[in-house]
Amino acid sequence: MIKETLKEILSADFPDLALKKSGLTKTDITPFADQGDLDAMLVLLLGLSCNAIGKIWNEDFEDEDTHEISSIERWEHIDSPLFSADPGEVEMLNKALASLIPSQTTETLKNWTLLFDRNALYPAIHEELARRGDVEGLVRIGAIYAEGFESAGYKKDKERAREYFDKALAAGWEKSEYDWNIEMLDYSPLEHPEDFADDFDPRGATILISGHPLYLDQIEFMVEDLTKAHGAPDNEAGLFIPLKYVFQTLGFDWVDNTGNLMAKWRRTGSVLTLELKCNPRVDEALVEAFRKAYPKLTVEAVNNN
Repeated sequence: MIKETLKEILSADFPDLALKKSGLTKTDITPFADQGDLDAMLVLLLGLSCNAIGKIWNEDFEDEDTHEISSIERWEHIDSPLFSADPGEVEMLNKALASLIPSQTTETLKNWTLLFDRNALYPAIHEELARRGDVEGLVRIGAIYAEGFESAGYKKDKERAREYFDKALAAGWEKSEYDWNIEMLDYSPLEHPEDFADDFDPRGATILISGHPLYLDQIEFMVEDLTKAHGAPDNEAGLFIPLKYVFQTLGFDWVDNTGNLMAKWRRTGSVLTLELKCNPRVDEALVEAFRKAYPKLTVEAVNNN
């Protein structure tokens, strides 16, 4: 029964939602994963690495023409994994699954990328796809080098990105897409704040900062000072610190009305989470600003929507 449920979770349109609805626990899955069951290993890693799903509800909508009522399922994500990881558990699963990557079909690997978009397994999968000459794999590895994925060991490297983009073009990538991505390699959002000031179109963004707790303490103190000076310390909806002041404190000029820092918290002593509401790509500029101000820390934008 459990093995059938594991397969259903992996084949679902939203595996994280399917895992939540299944009711399976880490205790249910771990014995199968320990025996080397591939489906169990994948679902266990999914539960350890994806953001957990909280409330699930249905919203009814009425068609304006037919007045027919349709119901759409909605759900919320919360900022913690569904399963709690033991020390080294995620790394061990990543290592075990990474050893299996070369033996998987291209179709299977592409399905795996949908499960682990910010896990360290993600670039390893695309490295294998790129080795096979797959256009998507070549493009994704190029993008990883263009943006940086430091927690998985990929520092920002424009030349490596260009190398993979060139290979993708030769393998059949659209020339217009190639030209745009090559142009973006030399574009720094941090150096062009004026590009983000025209239209305020906020969306959610999350920045993870990891490293020595002393540096993270400095950033937390900075946020607390900015909240008192420019934010809304008593507002339950968020801190509402204009990002202009965050950039300025980090040593960079910025413009008004591009977004706000809404929240911060420390899940562990060595990881600080910042939640933003900002215009598209402003989070990329802020990541770059933090990396320049704190070169010994790992800074990444994740779960943007």
